[in-house]
Amino acid sequence: MGRGLPHGRLQGLTARLPIRDPAAFVLAETRARPVPLAPEIVIRVADEAVPLWSKTEEELAEVGLPPPFWAFAWAGGQALARHLLDHPEICRGRRALDMGSGSGIVAIAAMKAGAASVLAADLDRFALAAIVINAAARTAFRSRRRART
Repeated sequence: MGRGLPHGRLQGLTARLPIRDPAAFVLAETRARPVPLAPEIVIRVADEAVPLWSKTEEELAEVGLPPPFWAFAWAGGQALARHLLDHPEICRGRRALDMGSGSGIVAIAAMKAGAASVLAADLDRFALAAIVINAAARTAFRSRRRART
């Protein structure tokens, strides 16, 4: 557990508590990676689960923050995202709601599958920041891809 994240441990976190900018925290402690079961979706995730989880529980619990569910591509979300991508007729043209969205994997899959609109909801302010960052990256990627074609 003594190993830190490759691109920097939660540097001086205790000196910064409470964390005022969840988006900056998400960007600093994660990096963009393809989702293993749905590689067409790229989200920001922690490089190593144990150090971030441990640090969060040890240091952030003091200010009432939940564990960083948003920093990992959970198997259930990956499976649901894969299913939506493989069966776009499920949500094409429909409105979708992703409750407990975490990183936004399922919401992004619904957007990619052609949902008319998608609402990703979560109680964790860091998850909300991750969702916005991941959805914006998906939109930026789509725009860059269009510009190349």
